[in-house]
Amino acid sequence: MSKGLMHSGPAKDALAYAEWLKEDHRFSDILVQTSPSFDGHSFPHLKLRYKPSLVQLEGGIAHLPLLDPMVRATPLSPYEWRKRLQAMTGAYVLSGKADRLVSNRKFLLLDVRNGYEWDVGHFQGAQRPNVDCFRSTSFGLSDEEVASSDPLAGVDKKQTDILMYCTGGIRCDIYSTILRQRGFQNLYTLSGGVSNYLKSEGPVTWLGNLFVFDSRLSLPPSIYKPGVTANGRPQVLYERSTFARCYICGSQLPELRHRNCANLDCNRLFLSCSSCVEELRGCCCSNCTCAPRLRPVLPGHQRYQKWHIYRDVELQKS
Repeated sequence: MSKGLMHSGPAKDALAYAEWLKEDHRFSDILVQTSPSFDGHSFPHLKLRYKPSLVQLEGGIAHLPLLDPMVRATPLSPYEWRKRLQAMTGAYVLSGKADRLVSNRKFLLLDVRNGYEWDVGHFQGAQRPNVDCFRSTSFGLSDEEVASSDPLAGVDKKQTDILMYCTGGIRCDIYSTILRQRGFQNLYTLSGGVSNYLKSEGPVTWLGNLFVFDSRLSLPPSIYKPGVTANGRPQVLYERSTFARCYICGSQLPELRHRNCANLDCNRLFLSCSSCVEELRGCCCSNCTCAPRLRPVLPGHQRYQKWHIYRDVELQKS
């Protein structure tokens, strides 16, 4: 089962901590992934809280056989994953008996993340999540034969290879058990997730940046594999796609970084051009501009602080 742990500190101290952790046999196989921070700690505050599960899904996950490796999807190394995707796009000719068997099968590539993560970067040809929040993901869960928003509806569950990926691999481990219970037989995941792939293979078949859940918001592939020729801008822009476009006006964006809606009670993560940020005062829509708890427009791509800071400033002004 994948394990998740996020903290920040000086590189040598962080790696020393990871080595100390691996001395415990329970964590001996943990995958440690690092990425630099350009402005102090990415996780500046220590937070200890109890959560029944690391990943939230509607209906819970306590009933799922998550510890059974035979139920979860088969993990593919970053190298194996790249070969599969390049074979799908015709950029790589598989060789050998095993590879020829793979090349004759049908593929389907699923992005098992939040919708706003796909909007800033994803693998070429990946299906966008059908919801903004992973908690409500319903790929492959429709009882109807045809569902316009579900790419798994009506597919051959025995003859189709389902390749799924997420940032670090944890969400895929969980969601693959759900699909297995639904009868999907050929399930594969990217071992270590996208961050592990970018570190190993670079941006091959990857478009845009990788969303991260800290103050950095998104990182270009060059962060994970220095020296690659990728600047974080999208190489391909699909027609009628939300990828790399302003959430409000639909214009193409030169920089792939989200911002939160200034309306505290909305707080939507969205991509926006500078004109729409100015016109809607940092909000995601005109309705939010009239909300009672509005935060100031943040310059650049900062993250909002706690609400009481802005509330107290307004009280002092009055």
